This record gives sequence, C-alpha cells and structure tokens, in this order.
Amino acid sequence: MSEKPQAPMSLMRRWSWLIICGGCILVVAGIALLGSIASDSPWSNVTSDAVNGYRHEQCEAVDKTAFFLQIANFWSNFAYLAAGLMILFFNKSMPGRFIGCYLCFLAICSAWFHGTLTGLGKSLDIVGVYAVLLAIIAYALIELMNWSDDEWQSWLVMIAAGVIGLVTGFLRTDVIVFDSDVFTPALVVIIIGGMVWAALARKTRKGIEPVAEGNMWWALGVTVATGLLALVFKYTDGTKNLLAQHDGHYYECLYSHTSVLQGHALWHIFTAVMFVGMFEYFRSFRMRSDSPFPWRHP
Repeated sequence: MSEKPQAPMSLMRRWSWLIICGGCILVVAGIALLGSIASDSPWSNVTSDAVNGYRHEQCEAVDKTAFFLQIANFWSNFAYLAAGLMILFFNKSMPGRFIGCYLCFLAICSAWFHGTLTGLGKSLDIVGVYAVLLAIIAYALIELMNWSDDEWQSWLVMIAAGVIGLVTGFLRTDVIVFDSDVFTPALVVIIIGGMVWAALARKTRKGIEPVAEGNMWWALGVTVATGLLALVFKYTDGTKNLLAQHDGHYYECLYSHTSVLQGHALWHIFTAVMFVGMFEYFRSFRMRSDSPFPWRHP
C-alpha cells in the first residue's frame, strides 16, 4: 500500500522560523535603542588592554558609547539563532531538538561576548561552540550506530555534549587540551572522520542502501563550501592572524574597523550554515527524520 502524499506546507509554517528570528532581532534592537537613550553602555568600562587583546583576530571597532560594543560581530550571531530555529521547526527528532537548542544557546552566548567583551561572555561563547560541535559528533554516532531516538544511549550522548561543552569551555584557560585553538580543530577533525565513515559505510555490504544518494552529497557540498569560506574570512581578519600578518598595525586590517563587513561576522554566518549542512549530512545517512531546510519540504 503506497504512502499518502504529504499535504503542501503553508507559507506561514514554512517561514515561521524566520519570522520568529526577525521578531527577536526587533526586540533586541529595541532594547539596544532604549539602552543607548537611557545611558551609556553598561559595559563601557571595558579596558583598553581587553580591547587590544582581541584585535589580533578581530578588527571591528569597539564603540564604548553604544549599548552593544561591537556591531557586525554582535548582530551576525542571529545566523546561529536562525540555524537553530530551522532545525527545531523542521526536523523534530530528539537529536535535532538538542542541536537546535544548542545553536540557539550559541547565538545568545556569542552575542553576549561580542556585545559586552566580558570574560564571562567569552567563556560562554566557547561553551556554545563546544556544545554544538560535540552535539553534532553525538548525532553522527547515533546515526552511524543506528540507535533509535528513544534509546538511553542516544539521550546520554546528546545530554553529555552539553555537559562536556560546559566543563571544557570553562576549563579552557587551565587545561591546554581544552584551549579553543586545540579543542575546536580536534572536534572538527572528529566530525570529518565521521563524515568519511558515513560515506564509506554506504559503499560496503554492511552499510545501508542509499535512500536518496543526492541528499548526502548535496549536504557535503554545503558543509565544505561554507566551512572553507568561513575559515578564509576568520583568518583574514585581525592584525596578527594566520592570513592577516599586519604586525599589530590596526589600520592595515583587510576589513575596515568601521565597515559593516567584518571577517569575524562573516565567520559567524558561514559557520551557522555549515552546522546545518553537517546536521543534514548525517541525517541523510539513514533518512529517519525530516530535512532542516525549508525548501526541501513539499
């Protein structure tokens, strides 16, 4: 007996995640406007040493008269919120809900850091990054091991991703292995290993037959393309970065310190798309839940 075709999704339902994201932007913009009118920024006492400490990788100006200290690097974090809402609205699986929530958490924490430049904000920003990467690793494990959503080990690894992300994020300055320059690339390498494993598993007798072969490779293309672009933008920003060797001379930055376009802000946007691409790649391995991309629904 053939399955009943799905009814077309209404425009409101298809784009409700974007409407909510836009509403959040308006609310935060209102708070910023009222805060700027009422008084100076609550974080205007940030020290010059703290500001200079970030300029080796971020050239955006710090405006101590504004409610949020950075502009592009702050507002670009809504890309993480949009990515999280997309997964929450369209996927609806248990791992998808966890990853969607972790992405929304990252949006809040990273915006907090770039808006305030506080030490706590920096720690929470790293916690959010670690939690998202660990959750994607956990989801890859669930799909590769063919665990169902209601099995205890599936819940365990998704919860553990957040707990481990919290602990390692706050220990990053005390334990060198958890430093973001070490731990983040290590987690990305593990994810890449999982993607290779998934690709090879589909080609062996023990692997599953591909249900929709194109979906997996399309998601791989999105992940690789956005990931590479994100790296280029990240490492061309700043005064003393991998692809931006300006010997600390602030006004030689590739991105003008007052420009709307900032390398670190573009890093936020492209990594948000990359995270959704990674999720879609592992989802496509067994096709047990719906795609997080709205245009892939009838």
